[in-house]
Amino acid sequence: MRRFSFLSGAALAVAGLSASALGGEIINTAVPSELRGSFPQDWGFPQEPDPLDFELGIRYWYSMGSSAITAFGGAYSASDTSSIAEAFFRIDDNSTSSYLKGQVGYAIKIDGTYSTPEFAGSRNMAGGYIGYGGVDFGMVPFGSETVGFGAFAGYQFITDNPDMGRVSFVTATGGGDSQVNMLEIHAAKVGLAVNADIGDKVDLNMEAAIIPYANLGGTFGALYIPDFISGGDTYTQGSAGSLNGRLYGASGEAMLGFRPTENLALRIGARGWYLTGNATMEYTARQVGAPANAQNYISNVTGLEFFRYGALAEIAGTF
Repeated sequence: MRRFSFLSGAALAVAGLSASALGGEIINTAVPSELRGSFPQDWGFPQEPDPLDFELGIRYWYSMGSSAITAFGGAYSASDTSSIAEAFFRIDDNSTSSYLKGQVGYAIKIDGTYSTPEFAGSRNMAGGYIGYGGVDFGMVPFGSETVGFGAFAGYQFITDNPDMGRVSFVTATGGGDSQVNMLEIHAAKVGLAVNADIGDKVDLNMEAAIIPYANLGGTFGALYIPDFISGGDTYTQGSAGSLNGRLYGASGEAMLGFRPTENLALRIGARGWYLTGNATMEYTARQVGAPANAQNYISNVTGLEFFRYGALAEIAGTF
């Protein structure tokens, strides 16, 4: 190719000199106007901003909780104050005005009191287990550049089990055993969301949701059934309670934030949820002196509710 280019250039030069000598004129060699010019300097580097915003952070939830249930004629209740540590994330897609967020939390300290038919009066808690996790997907297509509102749907897992003691029962072999409360709630929720930017440094995020359905299931180790006579035989409690039900309720959250730098956000706010519904309690009774002889009992429960609310503080990194 290099040899061909050199020979071609030489031939053109000779032809030009010949034409000049013969005609006394030089041929106009200007570049035709229809030829394409060079690429702009910023070609291949789009200036459009990234449509995705990411946020990662941790929260502290100072929460107050209560629960209540009446089963087989006995009333059970608990009231606690718990410190909960939480990790969370949020992804905003600015091109579609949608977002995905999630969180997981665990109680690092639980204090409170509880009351069961086994003892007269209330007793102090000795810890327990409170945890939760969930994910929400929403869209906020309405509003302006500073205020957006829309709807979201999500899933929430809750295990709210502050210590309520454990009742001893007789096993099929005649031995003894006991279990703690270990209830789980799987909830679906739908609601409305509002996001607002107040100037360059302040933001406000609010949401309110209904919980149309939540499945409740697990062990109720605080169930206490005194000995009773059936068919001339004396029976004693032979298992922990098994609680199963369908719940409904509502939840809400509001957070006011301050952004001291472009990539840091500090927020405070409040959150709460409430659940109630219908459920059944089931347990096994065993004959005194012949524990292998067992009967199962089941009953509807009343006054069932779970309530938790409190103040939030968070720190988040944005990018």
